Amino acid sequence: MAPYQKNMKNLILFALSIILLACSNLNEEAHDEYNWQEHYQKSEIMIEMRDGVKLHTTIYSPTDTTKVYPVLLKRTPYSSKPYGLDTLPARIHHNHNMVKEGYIFVIQDVRGRWMSEGQFENTKPPYSLFDSTKTDELTDSWDTFEWFDKHLKNYNGSAGVYGTSYPGWHTLVAARCNHPSIKAVIATAPVTNFYFEDFNRNGLFALNYLPVVSLFGTPRPHPTDTAWYPNKSELYGLSGDEKPDYYEFFRERLALSNFSDIVDSNDFFWRNIKEHQTYDDYRKLRNWAQYYNDISANVMVVGGWNDEQNLYGILNSFKHIKENSPKANAQLVLGPWSHGHSTRGDSAYYLGDIFYGYNLSKDYMRDIELPYFEYHLKNKGEKPATNVKLFDTGKKEWRVFDKFPEPMESSTYYLANEKNLTKNNNIPSNNEYYSYISDPFNPVPFTSEEDFHMMAPKSYVTEDQRFASKRPDVLTFTTDILEEDLTILGTIKAYIDFSTTLEDADLFVKIIDVYPINRPVDSKDLKDVKMTGYQQLVRCGYIRGRYRNGFEEGVPFISNEKARVALELLDIFHTFKKDHKIMIQIQSSMFPLFDLNPQNYVDDIYAAKKSDFSIATHKIYRSSRIEFPIFKD
Repeated sequence: MAPYQKNMKNLILFALSIILLACSNLNEEAHDEYNWQEHYQKSEIMIEMRDGVKLHTTIYSPTDTTKVYPVLLKRTPYSSKPYGLDTLPARIHHNHNMVKEGYIFVIQDVRGRWMSEGQFENTKPPYSLFDSTKTDELTDSWDTFEWFDKHLKNYNGSAGVYGTSYPGWHTLVAARCNHPSIKAVIATAPVTNFYFEDFNRNGLFALNYLPVVSLFGTPRPHPTDTAWYPNKSELYGLSGDEKPDYYEFFRERLALSNFSDIVDSNDFFWRNIKEHQTYDDYRKLRNWAQYYNDISANVMVVGGWNDEQNLYGILNSFKHIKENSPKANAQLVLGPWSHGHSTRGDSAYYLGDIFYGYNLSKDYMRDIELPYFEYHLKNKGEKPATNVKLFDTGKKEWRVFDKFPEPMESSTYYLANEKNLTKNNNIPSNNEYYSYISDPFNPVPFTSEEDFHMMAPKSYVTEDQRFASKRPDVLTFTTDILEEDLTILGTIKAYIDFSTTLEDADLFVKIIDVYPINRPVDSKDLKDVKMTGYQQLVRCGYIRGRYRNGFEEGVPFISNEKARVALELLDIFHTFKKDHKIMIQIQSSMFPLFDLNPQNYVDDIYAAKKSDFSIATHKIYRSSRIEFPIFKD
């Protein structure tokens, strides 16, 4: 891997980095003279659930007790720190406008985490829906609001819920409990189905998440205000000032079986991942989109097209709620943001090298989030319009729709001679193909960065792909220069006709926006970044080939026999501008974003040894096609 060093911030402590990067996304906006600590008081209580388990709950209430206020609750597995009445956080909510307006802000450690009692279970299924004697996150949410109704002072009886990522899931779970006091929720980047987002993706394991598995799977012996899960940063070479090359670190170990010193075999989350590699009943039970039926509270789902972690959850939770919970008046806001960036408060928003606009999150928090809660929880202002607000990541502008728009037509592209991408539908004979050697001992890097040991740098989803275009194991196909704008809105479908000399393979299909080679310099371009001919990654789809016929069962390829592999890429809203080009790249590794396929078929990839890995030759037949959903005004 050719080194390409960039200035990186110093890595912070393991647990804190996960909390801040994945969940908190604190508002960086410069605050005015308002000092929240002069207007709020802190209390800590243990709220008892129906089975006797008590949940640690921190409450920040306005000191002006002549008024009543709505509740804004966040339920989190990432701690309601700081603990203790004499210790205050820097802020109690990411939106300082809401703090000024006056709410009772509540943060609760969920069952089995930090200072709460009980046992924790990842994305715990709604057992109470099947057995009324069971407890789960639905019942815990309900019981918490029951306590508010009976005991919380200066409470007006109207409540909202919010959260990002895992707390975004808790937000929708709370809405689903349908307690009558819950009037409105905003779920930002909610987890929905761990088989298709975060740690697993279409049969692949997100290797870059390996260092944080213990955060979710290490048993907690008792309630604690101190992190109990192990921090093994020294194993990644973080003990000294010099950082190792993490591509080389992961490549040297190669097989998932060689990481037992980092993830203990007794880690229950890691054990569940390994034991449920297919989309079995265990996995299906934890697909939470299926449970979001008949929600009575108002629901807004917020996220970003460039969310590396939970775009799947954003899209699928919203679409299911919209269809199955009409009373929820489901709204969707999808900006250009990465994971949780809608609440960062940036003045200028860049993701990697790409500039998207000024004050995008500030405007969202002031013009959408604040009025939404003010109306539903205080009956102030006008009723928010029930609509869908989407950001075109190519034109870099917002569009508002009455509903999530359906594509007006589709456009199919084929793999032509000289690696051109063309709409010519004269499909060649079945024997015409392009080939490349897939070498798991020299995999294609997913980024030109080197410092990514903990979680993938969020900027990789917009990164310049010229580093990949130069590799012989990446097939690159490009259209002619576009004569007019082409807007893609919806799900891109790739149908790859494929064969391999072995029995298994992974496939990655990347959609890339190629900038003009004569593009003039823009005042917002970052210094020393060459934007002429820039190959901006727009979307990537992927699949472990053994699951091409369905994720319930793995099926090996027959050596040298042609097979159809279908991939559905997550939705995009992107205008490829006039004078740009559309590029497709096809490859069989993105390392170490994802684990490597041995390419010899083994029943259990998590138990594979280095000796199971082999070099293979893959063929991509020219009968393959890419279908783009086209949007026109």
